[in-house]
Amino acid sequence: MRKHTIVPPFRALDPELGVAERLLRQGNPELGGIVAQLPDEPAAACRLNAVLAGAGARPRLVGAGSAWRIVYVTSSAETGELATAAAGLAELVTVGGWRRVKRCATCARPFCDRTSGCTRRWCAEHRRASSGVH
Repeated sequence: MRKHTIVPPFRALDPELGVAERLLRQGNPELGGIVAQLPDEPAAACRLNAVLAGAGARPRLVGAGSAWRIVYVTSSAETGELATAAAGLAELVTVGGWRRVKRCATCARPFCDRTSGCTRRWCAEHRRASSGVH
């Protein structure tokens, strides 16, 4: 019997997940430190919670059209982007598991795998190079 995988609603995780992906690409040390804990999921979760707490993230429920989403606000504009990114990672893990947070097979740069089969192996830079697309 084959198990069916439910693909996470990635668009529902944006803009937070998009910010997380951008900061991971840029080598953000706090988010990179979370990925560095993998495959030890409890350690990665502990690190993610520490980043959220350190960024002063506080959840708020806001309307998004006919749906609702959680956004994270902080008292400091300096940490708002990090709190947003960490929240995006947290939401990705809740719907897709830690297996969606990966390191590039070429350069080890962290990235989020949004593919339906969770099969991506390369960061955006090396994915283009490996497929021959320029």
